[in-house]
Amino acid sequence: MNPQAKGARGVHGAHRAEERRRHPVANAVRNVGIVLDTAARVLFLGRDGVKL
Repeated sequence: MNPQAKGARGVHGAHRAEERRRHPVANAVRNVGIVLDTAARVLFLGRDGVKL
């Protein structure tokens, strides 16, 4: 069963907007992690490691 299907929790996603909001520091840490992960993929795998 699709958790994002209509009726499960709504039409637009698995979580409500209130549940997705995080503390600004948590958002910054997550974003830094995403950037570091992407940089590591580019260094180790080249451009093929990044889906654009």
